[in-house]
Amino acid sequence: MNQEKEQFKNNLKKVAAEQGSRQAISYEDLFNPRFMQKNTSFVTIDVFVKELGAKSFPDIDHLDKKIVDQFVKKETRFNSWEEMQQRAINEYMTSLF
Repeated sequence: MNQEKEQFKNNLKKVAAEQGSRQAISYEDLFNPRFMQKNTSFVTIDVFVKELGAKSFPDIDHLDKKIVDQFVKKETRFNSWEEMQQRAINEYMTSLF
């Protein structure tokens, strides 16, 4: 999961650089309500996090990867948490242009 987390962080940095800003992109911007409603059975990322059993978005990193992936596969259009993150980043980057 550390490799996935690093890849996710690197992708966020790339997005921030493309915006000409050093600000990090918030998870609410990546997993916006439109993305969540289109791709999951949840209205917002916060509801997703709560139903997953995490106290907050960063706490997802502390959950067992298999449990997170099973939840994602059951409740979303994705097969893994990594795939869901990548799609969110791709859609966010596309929306910038």
